[in-house]
Amino acid sequence: MVFRLPCAVGAALLLCVPMSTPAQTDDAVQSGYAEVIELSEQQPAPVVNQTQLDTLIVHGEKLGRSLRDTSTSVDVIDARDLDDYAKTSLADVLADSVNANANEEGSLAIRGIDQSGAARDGGAPLISVQIDGVTLDGTSQQNALSTLFDVEQVEILRGAQSTSQGRNALAGAVVIKTIDPDWSPELYALGRYGSLDTWQLALAGGGPLSETWAFRFALSRDQSDGFVTHQPDGADDFAASENAMGRFKLLYESLRWPGLRSLLTYSRSHSDGQPDYNMERGTAGTSMRRTSTVNEDTRDRVMTELLSWDTRYSLRPGWHVTSISAVMNTRQDYIRDFDGLEDEGGSNPIYNNGENVTQELRLSIDQAGAFSGVFGVYAGRFRERSDIYSNDVRIGLGSYLPVPVVADLLEVEVDFLNIEHSETNNLALFFEFDVALREWLTATLGLRYDRETLDARYMFTTERADAMIATPDGVASQPLLGDLIDGVIDLLPGVDVRRAVVAAGIAPETDGFQGGKTRYHALLPKLGLRVAVNPRWALFASYTEAYRAGGVDVDSTSGEALSYDPEYTRNYELGARGELANTLALSFNAFYIDWTDQQIPVPTGLFFVTQNAARSRLYGAEIGLRWQITPRWRLRAGLARVDTAFLDYTAGDNDYSGNRFVLAPEHTANLGLVWEHPGGYVAAMNLSHQGFAYTYPQNTPDDISEARQLLSVRLGYRRPHWGVHLTVRNLLDQDYISETYNFPQGYAGADSARGYGAYGAPRTVTAMFDWRY
Repeated sequence: MVFRLPCAVGAALLLCVPMSTPAQTDDAVQSGYAEVIELSEQQPAPVVNQTQLDTLIVHGEKLGRSLRDTSTSVDVIDARDLDDYAKTSLADVLADSVNANANEEGSLAIRGIDQSGAARDGGAPLISVQIDGVTLDGTSQQNALSTLFDVEQVEILRGAQSTSQGRNALAGAVVIKTIDPDWSPELYALGRYGSLDTWQLALAGGGPLSETWAFRFALSRDQSDGFVTHQPDGADDFAASENAMGRFKLLYESLRWPGLRSLLTYSRSHSDGQPDYNMERGTAGTSMRRTSTVNEDTRDRVMTELLSWDTRYSLRPGWHVTSISAVMNTRQDYIRDFDGLEDEGGSNPIYNNGENVTQELRLSIDQAGAFSGVFGVYAGRFRERSDIYSNDVRIGLGSYLPVPVVADLLEVEVDFLNIEHSETNNLALFFEFDVALREWLTATLGLRYDRETLDARYMFTTERADAMIATPDGVASQPLLGDLIDGVIDLLPGVDVRRAVVAAGIAPETDGFQGGKTRYHALLPKLGLRVAVNPRWALFASYTEAYRAGGVDVDSTSGEALSYDPEYTRNYELGARGELANTLALSFNAFYIDWTDQQIPVPTGLFFVTQNAARSRLYGAEIGLRWQITPRWRLRAGLARVDTAFLDYTAGDNDYSGNRFVLAPEHTANLGLVWEHPGGYVAAMNLSHQGFAYTYPQNTPDDISEARQLLSVRLGYRRPHWGVHLTVRNLLDQDYISETYNFPQGYAGADSARGYGAYGAPRTVTAMFDWRY
């Protein structure tokens, strides 16, 4: 893979630093920018008698505010909590965060807004996922969910983050900070093994190369048999998966130019596994659970490669310039059984490729009198291509031919192809700053100008269509007149089966690539007030606007290009923050969101297209608590509610007005408790609750995500250089439906009722040993 790094800005920062600045001393280098990093599961440490809460910095806002000073509703999970609660993946973190969740296929939701839209329209993501300052695309986010190793901090920011994060942050953001190099030599290794033949081997370390250069590396590989059994042969490793990750960081801190810090990061991740859902005849969840009967190869492989260059230079105390350049390439091969059963219902290979190039430059001012803030410019180019094949798909003719008896005896078997490619160019200017109007009153002012251009092209083509004799489910279709005669008939004028089914609208065809170019821009303001009631307690109010750019879809049968406009949200928020005696911190956020020109899927032709056909509102609240009860006991808790509703949503003959968003549980809660003994013994408990949710805008009782209460515990013993731990997840072995989708009338390739079901993991037990030098 050849990278073309957009390095002009980063190089300028290196070349333009003042040459006459006095040299930095060796002691300064050793302290320099090297920060004290909390030790994580990847870096276990002996227990200390801590009597007050840690000060946590929120990186996602790009302003360096502490958790106490921010008005954003945010969960900050530092390395200490990642270790104590055994959070080995981003999915684990989201499962235990209120008003946030992740489904079995890697999609995220924050405050009742699914990453792909309130009706799961499948457009650009609504939640930004960022690693070390670089935003991931939708495909690479799947790898980010898989493994958290050598990570310093994870942040879940709820609510619109468009001022600081820009595109794809309408619902919120997830920000991951991995551990940087420093000047302390270190080597860390871990191994784990547990239920479902799950194992992980990982290694991390680094240290100084010279007085000005340091490095760090992290390697991890894990595997699991999964919890889905293939019924025909009884294979209990049907949903086996594996993940591999490698990351290398090279840090330069200048002796000659104090304040210059440059960090180069290269990472590569790979995941390969079977989807852990199953299709059922009839209604999902009634007969088959955690099983599969597919007869076609089913895999999901994702590869992500990322190169970033983060350069920072301090102009003067409290003033610094940061440049982040990045190139990212992603590839996904998603191959599935079209009908999801043992039937001869075809296969559905999907190949996605992405190439992103981004550049951000910002000036941060930590304190200039009563003023502090950030000014920045952002540019990005995003290229995507998808090749979607649907092979050997059986389509009944019952609704297409005028003679019912004849129609019921015939069907067609088709191969069709959908190719989508797009290029998006985004340019943004932004600022956000705090102004102290009085000792007790601070105003926040922010604005982002965002301009996005999109060139999107789509092609649908039917490559084969054979007339067949209809057969019962599970029996291979038979050619209407035999292979030879059927082939001869296809050559005769007027009876070409492929042309006939395309003309009848049974199969897609767009006569080559269709689509077009669009350009959108938006001004996104942010306003806030913060009132310090006393040095420990503050009240605040804020108003923020966010948007998702418009685009182009294509009618799969007519080839007509259909453009749609941006959608917008207006976000109103009230809240409070406070501390008691440095041992207990409370947070409260209440919000109301008005969502207009909402992009939702509308049936058109054989598939769906996106239209601005809905308006919605949602409101709710989150309460958070962190408490260092004693030096040995630590507690964190959260409670949240969100009420979502489509105010106006009509798609075809269906009116969903008044219904709830998809995958939007009304209630979520979390309670975590840690006990640490000076002798090295550690115990942790985490209890989470997620309420009932619907999975379709129709809000039908069979299309649901069930409520669940999940209890996990961890026991461990730590020494300065090694540790052993035992973790039990879903201790009570709760059996629950994560998602179901039902098709009472079947779908293309299935002429009878079908149900899709995904289920939560059963109880698992995992043992881990780690060692650190």
